[in-house]
Amino acid sequence: MAIARLLQLLIACLVIGSMAVALTISFAALIYAGPLSAFLGQGIALTLLGGAVMALVGSFAYSIRGVICNPQDITAVLIGSAASGFAGSAALAGDALFATVLALVVTSSLFTGLVVFFAGVLRLGALIRYIPYPVIAGFLASTGYLLLMGGLGIVAQESVSIFNLAEVLGTLSLARWLPWILGGLSLAIAAQRMPGDLLVPSALCVATAMFFAVLTLQGLTMNEALSTGLLLGPFEQARLGDTLTRDVARDIDWSLILMAAPTLLAIAGLTLLGSLLNTTGLAITLDQPSDTEQDMRATGLSNIAAALAGGPPGYVILGESILAHRMGLRGIAPGLVAAAAGAGAVIAGTDILAYIPAGLMAMLVSYLGFDLLDTWLWQSRRRLTRFEYGVVLLIFAIAATLGFLQALAIGTLAAAGIFIVSYARTEVVRSRSTLATRRSRVERPEEELALLAKAGEHCVILELSGHLFFGTADRFAKLLKGEIESDAALHHLIIDFRRVSGIDASAAVSLIEVLTKARAAQVKVILAGMSDDVRTQYLQNNPPENTGIFAQNADTAMQQVEDLLVENEMPDGNAQSSQLMQIIARLEADYADQPETIQRINVAQGEALLTRGDVSNEFYVLVTGALRAEIEIAGGQRLRVAEFRPCAMIGEIAYYAGVARTAWVVADVPSQVVRVDMSRMETAPTAATLDFHKAAARSLARRVMRMTELTREAGA
Repeated sequence: MAIARLLQLLIACLVIGSMAVALTISFAALIYAGPLSAFLGQGIALTLLGGAVMALVGSFAYSIRGVICNPQDITAVLIGSAASGFAGSAALAGDALFATVLALVVTSSLFTGLVVFFAGVLRLGALIRYIPYPVIAGFLASTGYLLLMGGLGIVAQESVSIFNLAEVLGTLSLARWLPWILGGLSLAIAAQRMPGDLLVPSALCVATAMFFAVLTLQGLTMNEALSTGLLLGPFEQARLGDTLTRDVARDIDWSLILMAAPTLLAIAGLTLLGSLLNTTGLAITLDQPSDTEQDMRATGLSNIAAALAGGPPGYVILGESILAHRMGLRGIAPGLVAAAAGAGAVIAGTDILAYIPAGLMAMLVSYLGFDLLDTWLWQSRRRLTRFEYGVVLLIFAIAATLGFLQALAIGTLAAAGIFIVSYARTEVVRSRSTLATRRSRVERPEEELALLAKAGEHCVILELSGHLFFGTADRFAKLLKGEIESDAALHHLIIDFRRVSGIDASAAVSLIEVLTKARAAQVKVILAGMSDDVRTQYLQNNPPENTGIFAQNADTAMQQVEDLLVENEMPDGNAQSSQLMQIIARLEADYADQPETIQRINVAQGEALLTRGDVSNEFYVLVTGALRAEIEIAGGQRLRVAEFRPCAMIGEIAYYAGVARTAWVVADVPSQVVRVDMSRMETAPTAATLDFHKAAARSLARRVMRMTELTREAGA
């Protein structure tokens, strides 16, 4: 068993090490391609060294064990695109060109490392998740296209794009590029249909063996293969030590580095995004806990370390890390194996690496490109809406014609436009009700409730939700104006902002127009439940004389309107003449010889009439004063949930339900109540007893009917 385990680990180390070196070399070939191919030897050495340092630091820094942190295709593509632009500058050549490209690589890694590290320190990991999914899909599909063009560029030894594709392929023999590209396509198809841990390394070994077998059959020597471009070399005969000791800084054109600032920003952002996506996916796959902020800091430190070694930026490689785990490498071993393989390749020298088939790297890069194109350009059409998939195609088309950064910018704007249009079509009004069916938390006598059921039709309550912005401002304003201009004689309009998260200048101006129209129509508008932020945003766009009426919440606003309607219609009050109080008077007469059955009790301000948990054997009717009901919330605090006015019935729900008291009832002011002992009264019922039960039943029925009507109006 020990020998089998040792053999398993040996094979795992060879596979993971060779894959790490092969991928790193292929990414170096993407950067130092075309006119820069003369510097590929130095570029490979520096990229391998940077990748080794990155993997070493990442092994110990990440919260997830078993990660391999190495340079990435995405960042290599962006750096290679910018480097290709440098090569086209007439002012740069030779040492100056290499020095400037190397400075771009180092600056990219250093800047990316600092950005990602401090993003982790500031705990900004959640912000990157706001990037629209279609933009991510389009970005990955475009990366697949660029990788495919990069693979062709490796065998053509020049930069390839959609514009010169036909010309480049026309100058190459089919045997030079077609077998390798078809090999990459076949590998991508095989990986989809026959996934396996050894598929990729086995395919690379078979392709290498076939390549050298064909060379032998054709009678070509290594020198002839080198001279005809079939191998990665010949490289410039500079050693890594020469590069590190040479005064490179004096040859750098820093103006070109400054012009590449947008590319640096894109690389930093994409590294942050890729790191978050890959570490999250790896944690889920390996069933390990992860710390997002620690992993961001680890990515930052790894990139800073890579910059010091001259390597390009990168982050956790998901597939290789999962493969290492499945092949038995655990803990820090995968990262250490990758680091050792990279360092070993550097020590062996780039002369040996020059004999790697150029097509092999093209095959590996094109395999990654085809895989991304299949996943994100073809299969994503099933997961996205037509408009979202249109954004993916738009980004892909612009990346292929105008450029990668332009594609991301335009794609983000397009995704934002789709979001704005979609969000603008959502209903801003969550519910519409009137005071005829919706009540404040104030419990009132039957006569007042009957009055409100009639007069309440002239008071509309609109509950808004979401963010009010320019996309919804027009519909929002038309809806409110429609309420004001309706045939019904509207007196009050309560607008509930409790669920509104924000309001922009356009929506604020539209709301001001509504207030102006309401004032002309003699409709009072009450703005209820505005948060401090929403209120500040609203007032910033409103002249002081036109701010409107504010209420703390919708319940307070409804209570104000209810009191106003009752006061206007019942100026003298009705406490003693109400039907319920007449029933109470009859009960007092019927049970005059049983004072414990019907009692008038005075309650001091702040005194509890009912205590939560008490037995429910009696009702109460408020005669004078005011009471409030409270429930307990988190932290032992109490929340006011209802208020009682004279002639309101108290405690009937708990009695009829046969449960203990569910809340405290406390006096807001000195009050008087009538206590009705139901257990005593029902032992000797009278006609007034039946009337009292009917009054309680009517009170409960009205509550149920109002709740049913509110549910219907809310569309539930």
